[in-house]
Amino acid sequence: MSLEEHLQVWNRSALFVNDIRRMVVQRNETKAADMAGSAFLLVHRGNAIIELDGTPHRVSGPYICHVPKGFRLTVTLVQEPLEFDLVYYKAFLAPPYWRGLLRIQRDNNPFCDFFGFVPSRHLAIFTLMEEMHRLWRERGQLERFQARALFYQLAGELLRQRSEQEHGGARGDDLVSQAVHYMDTRYGEAITLQELASALQAAPRSLQRQFKSKLAVTPMDYLIGVRMKRASELLAGTGATLRDIAEATGYTDSYYFSRAFKKYSGYSPLQYRNRCRNSTSDLSLNSIGGEAYLPYSFDSANHYQYKSEGDTQVAKRTTSMLAVSVMLTLTLILGACSGGANGARTNGGEGASPSPTSTTAAATSTPTQAAQASYPVTIKDLRGDVTLEQKPERIAVLDTKFVDQLVTLQEMPAGSVTAAGSDSDFPEYLAGQLNDVKVLGTRDEPNLEAIVAMDPDLIILTGFQEKVYDQVSKIATTIMLDFDEDWKDTLVTVGKIVGKEQEANVVLDNYKEKVASLKEKLQEKLNGESVALLRPRDGEIRVHTAAHRTGAILYNDLGLTVPEAVKQQDDTAYHISLEALADVGADHYFLLTDDMFKDQVQEFQNTETWKSLKPVKENHVYTVDTTLWIAYYGPIAINMIVDQVEEAILGGS
Repeated sequence: MSLEEHLQVWNRSALFVNDIRRMVVQRNETKAADMAGSAFLLVHRGNAIIELDGTPHRVSGPYICHVPKGFRLTVTLVQEPLEFDLVYYKAFLAPPYWRGLLRIQRDNNPFCDFFGFVPSRHLAIFTLMEEMHRLWRERGQLERFQARALFYQLAGELLRQRSEQEHGGARGDDLVSQAVHYMDTRYGEAITLQELASALQAAPRSLQRQFKSKLAVTPMDYLIGVRMKRASELLAGTGATLRDIAEATGYTDSYYFSRAFKKYSGYSPLQYRNRCRNSTSDLSLNSIGGEAYLPYSFDSANHYQYKSEGDTQVAKRTTSMLAVSVMLTLTLILGACSGGANGARTNGGEGASPSPTSTTAAATSTPTQAAQASYPVTIKDLRGDVTLEQKPERIAVLDTKFVDQLVTLQEMPAGSVTAAGSDSDFPEYLAGQLNDVKVLGTRDEPNLEAIVAMDPDLIILTGFQEKVYDQVSKIATTIMLDFDEDWKDTLVTVGKIVGKEQEANVVLDNYKEKVASLKEKLQEKLNGESVALLRPRDGEIRVHTAAHRTGAILYNDLGLTVPEAVKQQDDTAYHISLEALADVGADHYFLLTDDMFKDQVQEFQNTETWKSLKPVKENHVYTVDTTLWIAYYGPIAINMIVDQVEEAILGGS
């Protein structure tokens, strides 16, 4: 019977998983069993003789075969431990079915057919089997149902590979095809070149060479392309947050996802989503940044989530949410009566400009006319244009870098969120200056109640707070800036917001002069020695590149030499194991650590692997604070980073 006829029966049959067994037959051991039902036998590794009804088959994993019910299975002459799975199933034709199908099943039932082959994409099969086996062990009804759903995928993959081989398609030794399929199906996982090569049982250099020869791109470039295409689909077609989309496409940090997406497409994720939302034409998902976009509508069901436990906390949460609802309602009523806060959005009626009367009243109520001389001003943000009729007096910021920028310009926010990785509410380097600043939650989870309570007239946030934009924009005029915008451009914008553009330009001129002078001294001292920026976290080491915003300070502003291995990376950072750190080849390390990962850093430093590294032996490791170097992306923090580099390399001279 042809495979095509077999597939007709498979397509019209209901399938049920009876059992999943994972077995290991050790060397010189023999095992035998009578098949109580039809089964797929999936050999993952090992070398042995498998006899099916007395017919011997030499197998060396990976190997797949379909074993009919009633066959006797014997594993013997095991040279290497044989690891395999048996998936027992039953199948029957699901009505309605046509008479010819009954004839096909009667004459040559595919479920009683024996076939075997070496899989061309073993990893796809192994991944499905791992998840099926995990679910089957749970023994719950839902888990068993999920395992059955995966069995359809497993059977489909096996039949596809069998069909390809019978028709001269995919080959089992096609390393590039296996790599492509692996990344196409597992792009949401953390994948490095080393891990990909290990999964395919290949050498990293050999894999990279073959991949680039066949597809003209490296495996990691291909993976980025797969991730970005999927990210564009999620941005255009869903209301998911940037963090959720980042995690779904293999990025553990939404910041790195945003940078990668902007580099790939030319737009930040939020800009891309807004273009999709505002366009009436279709989006071509095959070319990110194209001229056609899917219409997009934001999910209006984004609600602030509170962390609470128990009945008492639920009661408090209900009361709190009621309070927020009342306060938001009052804010909207007052805003409608007064014509808005200090600003109005001018792109499509999201806010109304104040009437001449209200504007005049607001202006005469300020301390001095001079402070308002540069107003009204129009700020271009990710949602369009925002016009500020007068200088904002009570500013709420939902990213700590805005605190740094405001203090630089001798302004003070009325409220701010806190930074991740720090035990303190606000930057320690600004201690004593922020005593009257209200805490507004964290960057990832702003506290709406606290924002309402501080009664702001302007809120500044980034695209990463998109999920709360609709709520906070009802409290006060809201400006949404690009999270990964260069700090220099952001400072100019903040200067414009508070009427101090000239002061912002003076800060930038001073910085340029400072780094230009220091750059010469560093190059003379280091004489070409390279520097790596390392951040241990989550059991790995993140190596930052010149594309990273802090890496740009070291490598671009200060002219430090980038290690050759780091130059080859396209992303803002990449992950390696401690054992692979020597391959970075740097002469000096800046080692980032914070309260969250200090134990892991200490654990690394206690290993012999760490102690054997050249920079460690030569005392060229400089430990710096992650929160300062990563979280506070403002002029004061950046100048401190520059000072710490000078102290580390030049000894403060």
